[in-house]
Parts: sequence; C-alpha cells; structure tokens
Amino acid sequence: MRKLLLIFLLLLVIFPSKIHAQEEYDLPYVIDSFDSSIELEQDTSLLITERIDVNFNEPRHGILRVIPVVYSAKGRTIKAKFNLLGITDANGVPYQYEKSKLNQSVNLRIGDPDVYVEGENTYVISYEMSKVLQRYDGYDEVYWNVTGSEWDTEIATSSVSFSTPFADITDVLCFAGDFGSEEGHCEVQKNLNDTYVESSTTLGTNKDFSVVISLDENNSLRFPGFYVRLLEYVLDNWGYVAAVFPGLIMFYIWLEKGRDERFLSENIYFKPKNVKTRTVSLFERRHIPFVYHPIDNLSPSEVGTIIDEKVHISDVVAEILELARLGYIKIRRIEKKKLLKGRVEYSFIKTDKCKDRGKLSGLKDYQRYLLNELFRSTIVHRSVKEAEKLFKGADAKLNEVRKMLVKKEYVLLSAVKNHFYEGLPVFKDKLYKRMSSEELFSRNPEKVRIAWFGIFMVIDVIFAIFVLFFTVTTYNLGPAFVIALISIPAILLAMSMPRRTAKGYSYFRQIEGLKWYLGKGKWRHEVAEKKLFIEEILPLAVALGVVNKITSDMKELGMRPPSYFAGSSIGSFSSDFGKFYSSTTSSFISTPTSGSSGTSSWSGGSGFSGGGFSGGGFGGGGGGSW
Repeated sequence: MRKLLLIFLLLLVIFPSKIHAQEEYDLPYVIDSFDSSIELEQDTSLLITERIDVNFNEPRHGILRVIPVVYSAKGRTIKAKFNLLGITDANGVPYQYEKSKLNQSVNLRIGDPDVYVEGENTYVISYEMSKVLQRYDGYDEVYWNVTGSEWDTEIATSSVSFSTPFADITDVLCFAGDFGSEEGHCEVQKNLNDTYVESSTTLGTNKDFSVVISLDENNSLRFPGFYVRLLEYVLDNWGYVAAVFPGLIMFYIWLEKGRDERFLSENIYFKPKNVKTRTVSLFERRHIPFVYHPIDNLSPSEVGTIIDEKVHISDVVAEILELARLGYIKIRRIEKKKLLKGRVEYSFIKTDKCKDRGKLSGLKDYQRYLLNELFRSTIVHRSVKEAEKLFKGADAKLNEVRKMLVKKEYVLLSAVKNHFYEGLPVFKDKLYKRMSSEELFSRNPEKVRIAWFGIFMVIDVIFAIFVLFFTVTTYNLGPAFVIALISIPAILLAMSMPRRTAKGYSYFRQIEGLKWYLGKGKWRHEVAEKKLFIEEILPLAVALGVVNKITSDMKELGMRPPSYFAGSSIGSFSSDFGKFYSSTTSSFISTPTSGSSGTSSWSGGSGFSGGGFSGGGFGGGGGGSW
C-alpha cells in the first residue's frame, strides 16, 4: 500500500512537470529569465538594464522587444524620453538591431536577418527613460511595469532591482499575475536605498509584473522647475483667427489642386477628339451611366483603386481571383472532416500557363509581382509543414502535393499568414506607378496623400502653436475647440488630394455605373450569358465590394461556381466564397508581431492608495521572436 501511495505521489509531481516541459518545447521559444536593473539618477531619469535569457526551440533570427514610451490616462499624456544605450549578449558583444516606432512604443528588432540562432541566448538591453518619476503629496513614486504582458510565450522567472543614492525608499508594493489584477505573487527585499523584487509566478502572455516604489519627499533629486514644465503647454496657444487658417488654406488648395479633371465632352466611353479638359465643378450633378460589362483595359485592382483612390486588401484578393480567371493559377477548396470540427483550407496551384514567358509578358508588372509573391520560397516552405498536417493519413494525396511543392507550384492559404504582408507595400507601389503611367492619376495617389497630409500637419501645428498660446494667456478655450473642429474636415480634404486625370475620371464614371448595376442585381435579367458574365465579373465584384450580392444572386439562380474556384457546389458557393474572402484577407495582412499592440497601461495615478495592479505603471510592453 505504501508503495502504491509513493508511486501516486511521484506521478503527481513528475507527470505535470513533464506536461509543462512538453508545452514549453512546443513553443518556438521561451524566456527562462527576465531580470531588470533600475538606477534612479539625480536628474530623475532612470537607467534601465534588462537581461533576457531566451531558449529557442526553433530556428529564429532573434527577439522583438516593445517598450512603451507614450502613456495616456485620465486626460493626461506623458511622453517619456527614451534613449537606447546598447544591446549586447552576456559577454558584451553588440547585437545587430533595428529600432522603429509601434503605436505608443519603441519596437526593437534584435538579431541578424541573415543568421538563425537556436538554443540558449542572452540579450542585454540598456536604455534611459525620463519623466517617469512622479510627484505626489508627501512622497515621490516610481511605478514600473517590469516585463509587460504582450509576449507570445512564457517567462519562467523575473526579478527587478532598484537603487538610488539620492532618496530613501519608504515603501514597496509589487503585483504579479493576470494583467489588471491585484495579485501579489512576488517577494520583496527592501533596504534604505535599494530594493529587490522577485516574481513567484510564471509570466508572459496576459500575465504581468509591476512594482511601485515610494521615496521620501525630502531627497536630493533635481526635478524640472515649474516654469520649464509650464512652458511646454504655453507655447502651443493663440487666437481664433489662427484657428481657422489651417482649414481655409487646405480648402483653397483642394479647390485648386485636388478636384478631378474631365473632358469637355459628356461621352465617358471613348476618348474624345477634343482632348481639352476642365476641373470638375464643385456641385456638378452626375447621372449614373449604364455599364454592364468589365471595364476595358482595367484589371480588378485598378478598378478598385480608381473608385476610391486607394489600394485595399480587397483589391489584392480581387487580383488573385483575376489571375485564376486568366488561367495562371487554380484555387481549390479543401475540406478535412473530423469527428468534432472539420478544417477548411484553400490551395493555390500554378498552371502550365505560368511556364510560358510569352503569356506571362501579357500580364501587367504588378500582376506578375503578385504571382511571384504568392509562390515565394518562404511561403512554399511553410506550405510543406501545413500540407503534412492537412494530408496526414492520405499518403497518395500528400505525395502528389509534395511533387508540386518541390517545383514551387503549390501553396496553402494557411502558409501565407505572417509572410505575405511583406510584399503588399511593393504591390501597392507598383500598382500606383502603373496607373500613373497609364494616365489614370496625375501622380501616385499614395505619395500625394502622404505629401499633402504632411503639409497640412505642418500648417496645422504652426497655427496650433498660436492658438494654444492665446488660450493659455487669455484663459479662453474657444480657439482650441475651433481648431479641433476645423482640423477634421481639413484632414479629410488632405486625404482627398489625389486627383484623377480626365481619362481616369471617365473610367471612374463607368465604374460607378457598373457598381450600381451589380448592386441592383439587374444583370440577372439582362445578361444572357450569365455563366460567362460571372466568370469575368467576380473579381471586379470583390474589388467593388458587391461580391455578397453577386454570390447570393448566383445561389438563387442555381448557377455553378466559376471554373477557377474548385471544390465548391452551387448551394454552398456563397458561404464558401465568403469564408475564402475572410480567410484570405486576414492571412494576407497578418504580421508576426500582431500579438504586441505597443500600447501602455499606465493608470494615470499613484500605485499606492489602491491604484496599483499587475501590468500598471510605466515600462511594460512585450515582444516576440522573428
């Protein structure tokens, strides 16, 4: 009996630990320890050193560290000054890194993009932060989020040491556990001028670790003077006249440079002999033209871009469908049935048409780029792993897929996730350049928007300084409200600055007519060859945002799905295509850092008096691997 009891107790101890070890192994990487050292300088800045010991279970380039620097709460915003001092390994050898902005945070991408690492690696990140120390009635306070909860893995252990020779520590609180909770799974060792706090729970995803340190107000710290702090607010204010100027200037610029051009002729279907143009009138009334066929010489992504002057992810999906319609790829719906919940997957397969250089040359440059990007090596390699999972137990099918994968002629939609997004900016740029060269826009719409938005922001900031200065000196908040209200339509005008050429405007009018025609469902009664019509029009319907109407009408009419979308039936096509569109758009834009929002969780108040929680305070953020 004692032997059985002993075996049972050993299983309770050993078996869970094995499960936990297996879970850690299943993760691409784990953080064995996250130790932070904080030194409070006399000028109230913090010198912070983070030592992160990482164990990579899969090859990775390195880690991502996201550190919030802008904190907003209760109507108050603090933009802390961040100064990166260095990133090294345990021996002081510098790492290669890239520093960028992510929402409210600094994003550090640490590692060599040409080198993969495995096993144990140490990252030592040193930086300075200012404006973190806060003054309250009777004490000064450092409220610091040590690890951040926006990690996509576990942190086994974490600790923080704090020291300063310029103030005495009067109290220490710590919070470790679920984000936002008041759990105190941590241990504190407090001395007069230093303290050490260690978490006693596993941290990481949605689990956080914060410390609150109270300092005696009688100290030798040197805070910025009152007038220095006041000057930051006073210099941004002035009067009502200045408040309306940014909006008036932007409106005048839009009237002169932002409105579309059009031919003098009312005929929008052909280029007129008289190519003279005029600016579209401000209150010009337009009739809806009758268009019930694809627009000549325009691809679906061009159609979607002309209608609103922007490239959306729907335009990319529409172009993928167009490549399928043209016969360069095939799209197949794959359903793997399981006992409880099945899995629906989609594959993209190259056809023999892709091997014909003559036929490939007939595609526009951005279409060729999109085709190559869809079958990029990284996506094909990822498809190998996904295919092995998907076709497990179906050896004949798996062998067939493997042959195509070796030739880079086959990818799965699930493999596109976290990879395809890298090529989207290039696709957009190529599409914009092509449309500019085809004289559909006077200039690249994206660059025009960015340029005029930047110009307006410069104008707005300049006049905002006068408005805010006036408000502070006269105690009149009116100008601030006026410039805020004026800025909203002014920004919309700045974003509307891309102008269509007369040729582009004619196409725009045609597209408006086609969109109305499809949305009303008139094609159901007026187009004889409905099958052929759907084959051609489905990509355009996606770009124009009326695809749900089209697929619904197809179901009512009992029409078969297009030949290039295999694996779906007449009755289920509407639902199947909706799932395909949703899955494709989310996969195309997904990024590997999406788990880290780069936002801060500062509460806006003291960590004492019931205001503290796990994840609160300055610092925090999170990270991931790449």
